Amino acid sequence: LSYYPNRYHITTHTMLSGKRKQGFSGLQRRVRPRREAEPEVDEHFRSEPEEMDEDGDELSDDGEMDQDDEDQESDGSPPPKKSNIDISSVSFGALAKAQASMPAPNKRRKGGAEPSDSDSDSDSGPEEVGRKPKHSAHLAKRTSKHAPMEQSSKKPVSRRREVIAVPKMEVRDPRFDPLSGPIDEAKARKAYAFLDDYRKDEMRELRAEIKKTKDADKKEEMKRLLLSMESKMKTRERKQREADVVSEHKRKEKELVKQGKQPFYLKKSEQKKRFLMDQFAGMKKKQVDRTIERKRKKVVGRERKELDQLQRRPRE
Repeated sequence: LSYYPNRYHITTHTMLSGKRKQGFSGLQRRVRPRREAEPEVDEHFRSEPEEMDEDGDELSDDGEMDQDDEDQESDGSPPPKKSNIDISSVSFGALAKAQASMPAPNKRRKGGAEPSDSDSDSDSGPEEVGRKPKHSAHLAKRTSKHAPMEQSSKKPVSRRREVIAVPKMEVRDPRFDPLSGPIDEAKARKAYAFLDDYRKDEMRELRAEIKKTKDADKKEEMKRLLLSMESKMKTRERKQREADVVSEHKRKEKELVKQGKQPFYLKKSEQKKRFLMDQFAGMKKKQVDRTIERKRKKVVGRERKELDQLQRRPRE
């Protein structure tokens, strides 16, 4: 051993055999460090920090000596003489410091669990990294069915979140709103009776326009429009007569109830019969026959159509 002021250098002059060289070179291969339990350091070693530093420098000098030997081998010079390092001669303080400087292989594992024997034996296998167990999603709960839903404050709330559901605004006519109450058709018909006068004026102008028009297509279109308007007018008049028949019966029944008699309510079939009697009462004999014949043809045509549909229907 030759002494230098800052560090120690170990030089040896003994030659090792071929087997010893092969065994020592096997020790220089890169090996993954293993985590082992730290040895208990006595107070005697804790009180000697200078000795630990010197030993640590001695270990670092070994690495520099190995690098110098490799440079000499690259130049073609014969390999220098090497000596076996006895680990038993190294102090415990130096070993503890070297072990503390090594990175922990299982740093991510929780609870400081030591690796199993199977993990320590497989040096060349991939290192298993501990993963956090996936916790099941926390379900939102409520203290009661009337309480709002509880959510974690860590979860960001969207700006477009709808806290209170607002009904969609729709355009509506207050005249036909159910909040206004049931519709009285008699009052509505009386309030909008002026529309019938407007329709009659439109029909009169349309007839005059049909006579003046020479375009056949336009005249045909105007005739269809006039026929539709006349049909709607007749339907409204018929409904008006039916309503008048029912209102007349109600008026008479109210007078009888005032006299102490029981009220009599008309059925749908009875209302239709009275309407037909009132309709035929103001007609002549020829008009009645024509109306009955038209009604009969309509019924026959409807029955024929229903029969054709039954014949075309496939048998089950």
